[in-house]
Amino acid sequence: MTSDSQEAKTARTASSTKGADKSFQDQEVDRMLVSGEEVLIRAKLHGAIYWKPFSILLFAVFVGLYIKPFGVLFGLVGVIYLCLMMLTKHYLLLAVTNKRVLARYGLLQMDVVDIRLSKIESIDLERMLPGHLFGYANVVVMGTGQRVIRVPYIGNAEDFRRFYNEMVLAEEGNEDVEASLRAEKVAVERTKAKKKKKSK
Repeated sequence: MTSDSQEAKTARTASSTKGADKSFQDQEVDRMLVSGEEVLIRAKLHGAIYWKPFSILLFAVFVGLYIKPFGVLFGLVGVIYLCLMMLTKHYLLLAVTNKRVLARYGLLQMDVVDIRLSKIESIDLERMLPGHLFGYANVVVMGTGQRVIRVPYIGNAEDFRRFYNEMVLAEEGNEDVEASLRAEKVAVERTKAKKKKKSK
């Protein structure tokens, strides 16, 4: 009896420790999952999400050297914008599971949506000059019925789209692609485990 209770306590401790190691976005995705569903890949937000507020702050410093009131005004705008981007990075998420695509975007009007894989027509990338320079893109999920989800500043946008395309091919019966997906997932999990060991 004592042994059983000790094992249960150990299991609960391990579970809570595992949850503590996860980021806020990972915990939110886990909360949205249903029975039998697992995350295959999650989009990573790029640090370039801050380039606009930092540009405003640098401009504020430059203006402040000559016209102090305007420098303070632009500095205030830059700080507010920076706070908004920090909140945006905290709450934005995009993930592909074995059943659907999960997304949460927007701040003043936050939308949480999920689209079944069978209802997705394509996943496209939008990349302008800053995206080419910094290495990020906006991921656009095109659903049936003119449903469009646009999630900005995704650092692994190319990998995200490629993974989705390979998964679609696997569902169509391409066994080589399916085996490649499994191997890639195992490699990602091993890399995460190595990083956790190094951080400890």
